[in-house]
Amino acid sequence: MLGADARRLIKARGFSLLEVLVVVLIGAILATLVMLRLGDWSSPDDSQRQLERLAALIAHQCEQAVFQARPRGIRVSASGYDFWQATSQGWVPLAASGLDRPRAWSGNQVPDLVVEGHAADLGRDPDGPQLACQPLGELTLFELVLRHDGRVHRLSSRGNGELIVAVRGGAG
Repeated sequence: MLGADARRLIKARGFSLLEVLVVVLIGAILATLVMLRLGDWSSPDDSQRQLERLAALIAHQCEQAVFQARPRGIRVSASGYDFWQATSQGWVPLAASGLDRPRAWSGNQVPDLVVEGHAADLGRDPDGPQLACQPLGELTLFELVLRHDGRVHRLSSRGNGELIVAVRGGAG
């Protein structure tokens, strides 16, 4: 026969439900933190991500135009884009630092730009910006298309400064 101490030792083997739930909760929290850190695993070369970044930068330039009461411009080329400001001498490029630094299209992107209904020639770098944010909040109407891997990604503007990113499959 087993004594009382031996019976208690046999009963005490294993984990209580509460202990198991605490371990599962800690594991779930750690897995969530890892997923948040890794993000959505999309490539920085992803066209949609690049257009969303450009949309945020254009919104920033438009805010600066309102705050400084001076037009800001965006020049788009086949190789990338940069930011400009209107002065009494005309358009001048902004200093290449921080959010205002020039950006290059990453990956194998093919951009097309339509400004106020007219196709822009991106084969050569324009002398100034094609898009302008005015101090009263207006933004040049445009549509920028990036084609990559059979998908078409579009960034378009409305006159009130609203920017829209859309994705469509297939060549277009």
